[in-house]
Amino acid sequence: MFPWAKRFALSAVLLAGCAPAAWAAPVTVERIVAKVDQEIVTLSELQDFVKDEVEKLAKTYRGEDFERRRREMELRGLDALVENKLILRRAKSLGVTVGDTELEQAVSAVTGRSRITTEELRKYLATQGMTLETYREKVRERLLVRKTDGLEVSLRVSVNDEEIAAYYKANPNQFSEGEERHVQQIFFPTKEGATDAEVDAQRLKAEAAHKAVLGGADFAETARKLSEDPAAARGGDLGFIKKGEVFAEFEQVIFTLKPGEISQPTRTRAGFHIVRFLAAKGGRVVPLASVSSKVRDRLFEEKRAKRRREWISELKRASFLEIHFDPQVTPSPGTGITAIFRDVREQVTFRLVGLHLVKSGELVGKDRLYWAYGANQKDPRWKSEKLKVDDKLAIGPDEIGALEISQREFVNPDPSANLFLFEHNYLLPNVYLGKVSFADLIKEFSLKPQAKKLSFQTDSKRVRLEFEVKVEKTRSIVADPKELGQ
Repeated sequence: MFPWAKRFALSAVLLAGCAPAAWAAPVTVERIVAKVDQEIVTLSELQDFVKDEVEKLAKTYRGEDFERRRREMELRGLDALVENKLILRRAKSLGVTVGDTELEQAVSAVTGRSRITTEELRKYLATQGMTLETYREKVRERLLVRKTDGLEVSLRVSVNDEEIAAYYKANPNQFSEGEERHVQQIFFPTKEGATDAEVDAQRLKAEAAHKAVLGGADFAETARKLSEDPAAARGGDLGFIKKGEVFAEFEQVIFTLKPGEISQPTRTRAGFHIVRFLAAKGGRVVPLASVSSKVRDRLFEEKRAKRRREWISELKRASFLEIHFDPQVTPSPGTGITAIFRDVREQVTFRLVGLHLVKSGELVGKDRLYWAYGANQKDPRWKSEKLKVDDKLAIGPDEIGALEISQREFVNPDPSANLFLFEHNYLLPNVYLGKVSFADLIKEFSLKPQAKKLSFQTDSKRVRLEFEVKVEKTRSIVADPKELGQ
């Protein structure tokens, strides 16, 4: 979830002025970008949610780089908004509430930290187009999300002493004190604001250097020839380093290696590092009793994060999600609206309304059962009286139809787009037949939108699948106003 979705600081809740001239926000024909069952997310709601972050991007990036990052920000923002709506619905079903006293305490905490009065807060909100009542409701929603998250996630996570001891034993390097490590480095920097192409170029250099040293090339000589930092002249020798002397990401690389070990090419905020651990001196291992609470906190956060991902996934699978949003749109020529708007872009969204498995090759028995019902045998659909789990059993079209009814999806069919948004919803529940997934099906259809049937063969060439598909299309318009005087 976005960090600003959890903060109560004034700046995190309120909008922060106009964007700089480098980025002019488009005038948008309002439309629905997502539905969570019967609740909607509008485009203006999404743009408002990410406005502060987009304005920060506009101060640093330009052109295609800015557009790419804005697009990613909007996709993550949409994911966060959908998450919030799912959690608020869950809060309602659990009977979670936020009383007026609790709400007032939260608002007072904001004014107290900002050292302003309630009336000053009201005036500030008015300059941003928001009433105090609207602001209170936003705070109430955040409290509901926090309380529900606590009930469904934090209270279901625990760490016992055995887990702490096992982690301590398996990671002695993390608990050394005063140890100094002699290391060499081959380094390929990435500048702030680097494009994907520039980052990829440095990554390829690092991978080539790593392959060379693993293949027997002398590390020091390779550093002299290829490394792009001042230590290259010394064969990449950085001397002895103690904890706290370098930034945390680099320190973690150094202090997780074994003597003589060479790290994988590791990216940090500075660039790509290949580190070789030569020798150590001094140091002692801190007793478990001294670090037990820190280990407990670390393990708790790891388990909590995992539980939260599972929880959100469960909420999404239990809901009917419609996604009508792809910020990567293409110009569309025409007349009419183009007489008023300078840049008209048409967005087409595909809605999958029919999916039938019409040919399955060798897909029989449990494979066919998993296709229709998912591999999780705790799923209620497995309790059907007419099904028996048998390797030789092939189920009929009614069971295949159950998948179509229960797993309809609304998807972005652009094959060049990043599919990280709701990727666990694109995939059929618990199912991979080789490497054929629901996302693969949608990508294939987007390349052949007129096709009525699609064929797939798994990576193992064991199963061939043929689908009959049916879609509906919806259109929406995004347009920039024509500049006056042009």
